[in-house]
Amino acid sequence: MLDYIPLTAAAGRRLATAELRSLATSRMRDLGYAYVANEFSPSNANLRFDVIGIAKYTRQVRIYEIKSSRGDFLSDGKWEKYLDYCTHFSFVAPAGAIFRWELARGVGLIEYGAPAFESMRRARRFGMTIVREDCLRASRPSQRLRERVDDAAWIGLLETIALASRPGAPDVTFEGGAGI
Repeated sequence: MLDYIPLTAAAGRRLATAELRSLATSRMRDLGYAYVANEFSPSNANLRFDVIGIAKYTRQVRIYEIKSSRGDFLSDGKWEKYLDYCTHFSFVAPAGAIFRWELARGVGLIEYGAPAFESMRRARRFGMTIVREDCLRASRPSQRLRERVDDAAWIGLLETIALASRPGAPDVTFEGGAGI
């Protein structure tokens, strides 16, 4: 029996992964999270989240895991470890790369390049405008996995944010007794 999955032309390319990450980051910012980051690694954990959004006061954390192809999804066995660090979790993948029934309960699926989007892209030459919301479609919305992130995971996330080097920040080093 042949398992045919209709993927978009961009599926599996490196450019597709960067494009998906950019769209997912933009979507996360539109949701209103106070802190949004790419390639985020919490302290004291050997994990790396593709896109993360952290709320300011409610301890709500949303993670998007980017999968550029079906093979990328099938070869990844570590995503279940991410669930301890978030209240909402979703995969972002090309349309048809992940089936909804393959995902655990509460895990969301956001698809890129749905058939409607492909037809709109072909119609662009006739003057149609493609809105960013048409690019990513939540075919399975994520449900709340827990009320809030537990203390150990929350502290690991905050330590990473607080101790991360910020671009443009001056590199301050003290010599000889810290300037005293």
